[in-house]
Amino acid sequence: MSGITLSAGVRQNLLALQDTASLASTTQNRLATGKKVNSALDNPGNFFTSLGLGNRAGDLNALLDSIGQAQQTLKAADTGLSSLSKLVESAKSIAKQAQQAPTAGSTTYNAISVTANPPNETLATHTGADIVAADSTLFSFTVNINGVGAQTVSFTSDANATIAEIQAGLIADFSTKVNTAGFTAGTDLALTTTGNKLKIDALQADIDIVIGAGAANSGLTAATYNSTSLLDTIGTSGYTLGVAVNGGSTNQITFGAGLGQVSTLAELNTAIGNISGLAAGSLANNAAVTFNVASGSSQNSINLTSSNAALTAALGGITTGITQGVSVVGTPNATRTSLESDYNNVLTQIDALAGDASYNGVNLLKGDNLKVVFNERGTSSLTLSGVTYNAAGLGLTAISSGTFQNNTNIDTEIAKLDTSLTTLRTQASKFGSSLTTVQTRQDFTKNLINTLQSGADALVLADTNEEGANLLALQTRQQLSTTALSLSAQASNAVLRLFG
Repeated sequence: MSGITLSAGVRQNLLALQDTASLASTTQNRLATGKKVNSALDNPGNFFTSLGLGNRAGDLNALLDSIGQAQQTLKAADTGLSSLSKLVESAKSIAKQAQQAPTAGSTTYNAISVTANPPNETLATHTGADIVAADSTLFSFTVNINGVGAQTVSFTSDANATIAEIQAGLIADFSTKVNTAGFTAGTDLALTTTGNKLKIDALQADIDIVIGAGAANSGLTAATYNSTSLLDTIGTSGYTLGVAVNGGSTNQITFGAGLGQVSTLAELNTAIGNISGLAAGSLANNAAVTFNVASGSSQNSINLTSSNAALTAALGGITTGITQGVSVVGTPNATRTSLESDYNNVLTQIDALAGDASYNGVNLLKGDNLKVVFNERGTSSLTLSGVTYNAAGLGLTAISSGTFQNNTNIDTEIAKLDTSLTTLRTQASKFGSSLTTVQTRQDFTKNLINTLQSGADALVLADTNEEGANLLALQTRQQLSTTALSLSAQASNAVLRLFG
């Protein structure tokens, strides 16, 4: 309280002037900031809604950089694919040039085939008599596999069990006991049903079975059932068969029951198939054993050596020593030889180019993957799967000397190159589709950011035209209020003088 007495008219005009000044201050603040809502006190709903929209726009704007980088990565990969296609086309052109050059003359390669016909192997098998349920409740028998130790197979039931239930119970326990003995049920041995009978089968050669009778009515009687294996035919372990292909080192195949040794035809065929230079496949039991040298080599030969004649006899009488194929080669054409080097150089460049097609540490042509995130929560994304498109990845390998001397070999290389071109073009289409998707999402994100920012601004930005008009009106009102206050004060003074 100032202690100063104001008349009612003066006080009324003073309040009006204060209100005008307050409104003018608010309007000036809006014009200065450009916003009609500067804090939650101005309008809580608009303020926080605008803040949320603005924050989301900011998060999306931060993602635009990574989306743009993903575009550049795809463009780098697409450029690499285009350049790889040109290199493959260059290699194809070289191959066609070689094909047009004079040939080296007649070339004959005779493949070697040595076949052994050992006696057939047999598998142990036994079918028992019918199971009779009668009044029995225990059904059992013992089985000894390769002398490991007898295992008791049993099933206990009530007197009302059906034959099928008894069979199922014995089969289930048989699988358990076979595994306990160190073999694999279903792979080495199997117990199956034949009507009301039980049947035991050895599924691998060289597996012997000894059946021991158990409780009555099991249907299996005591007996011994032996398989015949390749080792049985040979008669002893420790023999070796040496196999040398095309003048290379000797591969020793050792016969026996130990680890890594051969005792069955299946194991022998697998061992042959693992020898480099042989084209023999993996043959089944009871089939001929074949040693094949693949055609197309300048030296075709198989050299078989054995530590004992009994082994070769057991294998069906194969002869040891070198079996040599016929190889006739004309004088190589110099142009074709030179083009072989050019061809291999192009393949080297394919490897180098594929390795250089990276962007920001990501190379989609060397198997790298790239994940592009499209929204602020990470729930919308696209994973770009990389490929390995060096020469090997495209199915191309460096050719050996003399390859281009044969037009058939050149046709084979051209076919590989055509396949590589198709692969590159297909992948370019996939990357192009992904690039379109990324560009579409980038444009969408930009437009969405603009929408969010516009919506946020609409809630808080001031209309400068309106606020300018308001300020002009308030200034006029302030001037009038000042004049009115002055008049009120003069009138108050006149009354005081009149009655003072």
